[in-house]
Amino acid sequence: MNTLKQTLFLLLVLVFSGVSKTIAQSTGVYVGGHIRRDRPGTIEKLRNSGFTYIILFNINVEPDGTLTTDGETVCKDGKYVFGNTQPNYVSDIKKLKQAPTTISRIEICIGGWGNESFSRIKELINSHGVGSGTILYKNFKALKNAIPEIDAVNNDDEHCYDVATAVKFHKMMYELGYKTTIAPYTNRSFWENLVSQLGDRCDRVLIQCYDGGAGNNPSDWHLGNRAVHAGRMNYQEGGVDACVAQMESWKKNNGVSGGFIWLYNDETWNLNQWATRMLRVFGTKKCDDSIAILYADSDYRGYSKSLGEGSYTQADLAMYGISAKDISSLKVTKGFKITLYENADFTGNSKSWTTDASFVGGDWNDKACSVRIEPNGKSGLSGNFKIMNRNSGKYLDLDNNKTDNNTAIVQFDDEGVDASQTWTFTEVMNSKGVYSICSYGNKNRGMDVV
Repeated sequence: MNTLKQTLFLLLVLVFSGVSKTIAQSTGVYVGGHIRRDRPGTIEKLRNSGFTYIILFNINVEPDGTLTTDGETVCKDGKYVFGNTQPNYVSDIKKLKQAPTTISRIEICIGGWGNESFSRIKELINSHGVGSGTILYKNFKALKNAIPEIDAVNNDDEHCYDVATAVKFHKMMYELGYKTTIAPYTNRSFWENLVSQLGDRCDRVLIQCYDGGAGNNPSDWHLGNRAVHAGRMNYQEGGVDACVAQMESWKKNNGVSGGFIWLYNDETWNLNQWATRMLRVFGTKKCDDSIAILYADSDYRGYSKSLGEGSYTQADLAMYGISAKDISSLKVTKGFKITLYENADFTGNSKSWTTDASFVGGDWNDKACSVRIEPNGKSGLSGNFKIMNRNSGKYLDLDNNKTDNNTAIVQFDDEGVDASQTWTFTEVMNSKGVYSICSYGNKNRGMDVV
């Protein structure tokens, strides 16, 4: 055993699991055919964006019940056939939900301005019903079987407005595993009637506050207890700053709990920048243990977020409202190391800090896309030691020399080689200078914090 009279001045870092609070799906984006045309880059941008749900625009219902998109057939005669022209589509949509990702919900949109899908749905239901033998049922079942990751259908009816067949359709879709959301811009009485008959099958209202719905007040669209999300276009005047300001107002004054953007169909805007700033409005993840703080500006200014020990991809950082390439200064707890990486997945160039940095330097300013925060203690100190309080000069001691469970740990005068003041350090976590601490007198009892 190491000499018991040796005094060990040691920084004891108590490492807890990086528990963080999850957040609701509060940021959404409609996604056009660009997702297919510019794959796989579009898939990665969406996964790393900060948007928590996406709405695939759109699925058209043809007069015979065939499902199409952008002129290509998706499902026909009860079979998924989109793979004939888009062989990567299924795997791409599935990947949107695969970690690391910010996306936890995928919807398909039916409707839109000039789209006659709901008029065709009305005719098909009035003629054939919604039973398991109907073409509507079989085609949407084929789509669900091919891509079970699709959670809901987004109703963007802007022409038909037939309550009876819409209710039947969405009840059929619920039976197949699709929830319903609605995207109204007018005709409130229709939507109120529809969702009241659907009950819990419909869980969200996405009110359009752009184009024909530019004058909408989200306060007027609280239908039952459903969450209300309000939307803007990415190309509206004022860009992201105006969008965020409007969403802050909606949240404060209109009971809005989320926001969505129309439309990701090109690369003229930065998904990650928009989504992370929207998350700051509607709620980011929060960490219970603060080991490091990241700042958007130098000198510890701008948007900041505390993070615990762990590895944070670009997608992970986005959920905390931290934009990619937006870190200029940082603080880190003594005994830990923070490493910035230039790519989203801990690849590329990197640089580490073990002390605070009021500026990360010109070579790293606004460059980081992923981060690791890990212990940086002194390795190789396993053994038996006494632990002295550097302020009082007293030693960590077992109360009344007990070694039972729940024995209190106190500080006391030096008792020499007394076992109650001796602690066994065992290095853990692959030699990163982190130690488990047990009583020398009973190595089955570890030090715990309550």
